[in-house]
Amino acid sequence: MMKAAAKLLCLGAALAASACVSVLPEAAPPKPRFHIAPAEAASLSGPSLDWSLVIEDPRATRVYDSVRIAVSPGPGKIEYLAGAEWADRAPRLFQTALAQTFENAGRIIAVGDRLAIPVADIVLQTDIRRMEIDAAASGRPAVVEIYARLSNGKGAVYAARKFEARAEAGSTRPDDVYGAFENVFDDLLTEIVDWTYTEGAAARGPAS
Repeated sequence: MMKAAAKLLCLGAALAASACVSVLPEAAPPKPRFHIAPAEAASLSGPSLDWSLVIEDPRATRVYDSVRIAVSPGPGKIEYLAGAEWADRAPRLFQTALAQTFENAGRIIAVGDRLAIPVADIVLQTDIRRMEIDAAASGRPAVVEIYARLSNGKGAVYAARKFEARAEAGSTRPDDVYGAFENVFDDLLTEIVDWTYTEGAAARGPAS
């Protein structure tokens, strides 16, 4: 009898534990994480340039200096996309994609951040002014604004320009958002690299 009672007690405990486990909520699936790919370099080919380039860490407010993807529901308002995030801080991803676009084009003798190239002939500084989904606009476009400067790193500015691109996402679903940002950055990276080549060559002179 005692053995039978013990078996029943064990069985009851097992069933109770099973019941407890079954009511726990399932873990939510991980959010997709997006990166910024370098632009296609085929259109950026040209003669070699005999100067080096440092790409400074991009400056951005805390709104954009984050892994969270900004969404603007109206003027002066910022929320964040619930279903996805950047794979790293957005400015860091932008800086890496910019450097890789220069590297893939292969025209400059050396290009990188301050860790890779402590001293260079030309310095590229960028300010991220917008990097968001404009949910209040028609088509819910991804909008990115970058202000860029080329200098000697000692106070002399060779050129400065604001770059802006947008592409419709159509919705705030993660895949639509990523596709729109992908189109935006492909255009922006190409424009910034091409501008840097032109203005840098004017400041330093083309390779002989």
